[in-house]
Order: sequence, then structure tokens, then C-alpha cells
Amino acid sequence: MSEPVRSHGFTALGPLHESLARLTGWKAALAAAVFGALAAFAFAPFHFSAVLAISFTALVWMIDGARGHRRWGRQVALRGWAFGAGFFLVSMHWTAMPFLVNPEQHLVFIWLPLIVLPAGMGLIWGAFAAMAGAFWSASPSRIFVFAAFFALAEWVRGHLFGGFPWNLPGTTWIPGGALSQAASLGGVYWLTLLTVFVMAAPAALVDTRDARGLGLRMAPSFAAVLALALGWAWGAERTAAPSPMTDQQVVIMDAGVPQADWDRMEPGAVLVEYVRMLTYPDSRPGDIVIWPEGAVPGFLLQESDSLDAISSYIGERKLIVGATRYEWFSEDTPVYYNSLAVLDASANNTGPIALYDKHRLVPFGELAAVDFIPFGREFAALLPPTTQRLAASGFRPGGGATAIDTAQIPPFVALICYEGLFPEITRKANETDRAQWIVLISNDAWFGAGMGPAQHYAQNRYRTIETGLPMVRAANRGASGIVDGYGRETMRTLPAETAPEGWDTTYGRDRIPEPAPVTVFQTRLGAGLFWFSLCLFALLAFLGWRR
Repeated sequence: MSEPVRSHGFTALGPLHESLARLTGWKAALAAAVFGALAAFAFAPFHFSAVLAISFTALVWMIDGARGHRRWGRQVALRGWAFGAGFFLVSMHWTAMPFLVNPEQHLVFIWLPLIVLPAGMGLIWGAFAAMAGAFWSASPSRIFVFAAFFALAEWVRGHLFGGFPWNLPGTTWIPGGALSQAASLGGVYWLTLLTVFVMAAPAALVDTRDARGLGLRMAPSFAAVLALALGWAWGAERTAAPSPMTDQQVVIMDAGVPQADWDRMEPGAVLVEYVRMLTYPDSRPGDIVIWPEGAVPGFLLQESDSLDAISSYIGERKLIVGATRYEWFSEDTPVYYNSLAVLDASANNTGPIALYDKHRLVPFGELAAVDFIPFGREFAALLPPTTQRLAASGFRPGGGATAIDTAQIPPFVALICYEGLFPEITRKANETDRAQWIVLISNDAWFGAGMGPAQHYAQNRYRTIETGLPMVRAANRGASGIVDGYGRETMRTLPAETAPEGWDTTYGRDRIPEPAPVTVFQTRLGAGLFWFSLCLFALLAFLGWRR
């Protein structure tokens, strides 16, 4: 049973508040899922940030109604879970694309990204919604409670089982824009806390208190408008001037091979396309050439013919390339790594100048499922043979975050694909010896041509805002270009002169921007700002708390 809902506050919003608060059962779950799905359009490539205000306000009002139930914990958790499931299903539907590359092998598992992923991610939001419900009240303090627990849920999502911090609310702001610059102070999790508060603030305009107090109901919205105004003014001032450029030229090359053709293609066919681009006349000695993650099929670093071709054409340039490699630790089983290597003209004789192995691997995609699930290998033995192979296949993680300094090119932080989602990697790699830029290589061909690559690129650009380091990004069939230390794109690769049929070959050459000044996020103050702000929100909620 639930108590009747009577809304007080702004008269025009009262009926809407009552209609959402009174929903129960499957109707409440369906409404929450719809509003969660709507929230997906707040992120790249759309960046309709205002829809977060609609979605979060609706969720707060539905929690208002759920708190009137005798078993309110279940009702609150149901709404939070359904909201999350709807959001992750729509915003991350593209995770099903890899299962369509070789459908005869993987289509049977497509229920994992379309059912298990959104339902599982939604459990985190449902659990923290229930926790927030324990401190809920009809007063505006519930906005601080909601923001604190939602931001904490996102921090947990970004770290649990290795973490999956995709589409954090803080990344709704267009990277490089004025409001995105707040990430340079406390990072994207801190920006997420502020964003959730700003977007949920309108919910306080209506509540169930049979009491006057319009000014108090307006206080969160007033604070949100003030925060937006100050954030925009400060960010606009921070980005008022273009970044100065260094003299170092980089050349970004992407053959743009469709993922469906990858396994059926001879490595030489892809290498020929990259070698052809090495002959372009605008690339000169001293340039740094960058190829994407796993640029050439096979084991580039261990194939003498491929290294001979690179050594013959690279000249007085340096090449940063992604490659799969293997090592033998026993006579029977090779160990595979997803690597980034720095090569020069002597690569066929001396090997890489520097080597980095990806250490934050994609669960189920690169990291074997049995390696991050407790008792995973014991459990895998009970599975059917095909599922066993899926669960046990993968790369071995590398040593950890690092800045690469070869003394021949400017020192850089290396990131491979999935690693570009994690603020702590670039921060830790840059703590001891400050790098001068970030190199991110990726294979976005897995994601199709829709929302996935755009979301990936937008989130990668937040790493530049947090650290102040410019980024050079080379992504197979994704966004390849140069981003300055404020998240602003300074160059995007263009279609190459010629390309094989069906390929999306791109090429670009430009200078690396100068790093921005060291950000607050790079200091101890910035690292702790998220937790300090959480405590402040808890204090504000306590001061305004009313049962």
C-alpha cells in the first residue's frame, strides 16, 4: 500500500509530479526505463544535455512516490534499475556490433550486450537508488542525496571488476566547450557529481510537504543556474585563446579496413596501403608517424618481412604502431599482448625502440572472463566447450600506466583503446615525469558507424582536459586527429588520395599543440576534490533533512 501523493510547490508542475509519483508496478518500471532511454541522447554524438534534466527530475519524482510504499526499498530499487537498464540499452546498443562481425560464431551470444549488459549495469543504479531512499525526505535536501549517491554509483561502475566508466553524466558537455573545462579541476567523476545535481535540481520545485516555502524549493535550481553561469564564464575565459603549437609534426594514417574483412585478409594487403601512405611527399624527416591499434593483421613485430618493409620506407621518421605480439612462457602455450611499439629504420635489426603492453583490458573482449570472475576457471570447467573457449580466451595485461620517453621523440602517455576511458591512467602515468602529449590508438571498426565511435572519441578528449596534455588519436574507422590540452580538436584526418574499395582510408599531418599548464586534477587537491565534495553534499543534505 502507498500513501496518496499530494504535490505542493509550483502549481504548473504539480499534476506532472503526482502522475509520476503515483505510478506503481510495471508502469513505474516502464516509465523509468523510457526516461533512462531518453537520457542516452545527452551524450555524443547528440550532446542534448537538457534531456538529463528531464530524465533525472522524473526519476526523483518517481522515487518520491516509491518512498510512500510499505516496502519502499524494493520500489526505489526497481525504478533505479529500470532507469539504468533503459539508459544502457539505448546508449550502448552498439556493443552488439562485434557479435555481428562473424555472426556464424558469435551471434548466439548477442544476448550478452543486449540483455545482460544493460540489466547488469542497471543493478548498480538500482542498488544506490535504494541507498539514497534510506536518506530521502520531501524537502529539497533529497537533491543532494540523489546527486551524492548517483555520483558514487558512477564511481563504483568505473572501478568494479576493472571498471566500465562509459558515458558518465559529466561527459554530457561537449568536450572542449566552456562547461567541460571543469574536469581540469576535479576530474570527470567530480564533474559528474556537479552535473547530476544541476540536472536534478528542478525536481525540488515540487514536493509532498504540506508546507509553505517556495524560496527553499527554488534554492537548488538557483544554485544550479549559478553553478552553470560561473562554470561557463570560467571555462570560456580558459579557452579564450588558441593553444600555441610545437614544431613537432605528426602524421596520422588509418587504412580504414572493415572489421568484417580483417580475419579474411592477408597482412600484406593492409601493410601495402600503409607503406603507400609513407611515400606521400608532404611527410618529412623528423615526423612522427602513428598507425592505429592492431594496424596490420598478424604479428607485425615478429614478422621479418613486415619489419623489412617498414625499415625500408620509414627513413628518418619514427613510427608509433599498435600490434598484437606473443611470448612463450612454456612450450605449449603462447601468451598474447595488445601492444604499442615505437619503431625506426633499424627495426628489422634491433626491434622496437620502446614497447608498451595494454594493461586495462576489455572484459569478455580482451580480458578472459575467467580472470576477473572469482573462481572463474573452476566455473568455466562446467561450461559447454564453445562457451569455455569464449570465457578463457584473451590477452595478458601489461605492467601498468607509464609515460614513454625514448629520448628521440617527446615523452608521451600511451593509451590503447579502452584505456582512454580511465582518468586515473593518464593521471598516474603523468605523476612522476610529466609527459608532453598523449598517444591514443584504437580500433573503432568493432563499433560500427553509429553512436559508439562518437562516444569513444568524446570521452577520450576528456583525458586532455583533465591533464592539460594534447592528444594524437589514431583509430581504425574512427575519429583520428589531434586534440589540444583543453579538449579542442585542432586537426581531423581526411580521406586519403586513393583507397581500396570499401576501405575508409584517412590521412593527416599537423603539429602537436603545446601542453596546457598543469591542471588542478593533476595535484593532490584535484584527486581528492570528488570525495571532499561528496562529504559536503552529505552535510548539506543533513542540514536540510526532514523526515
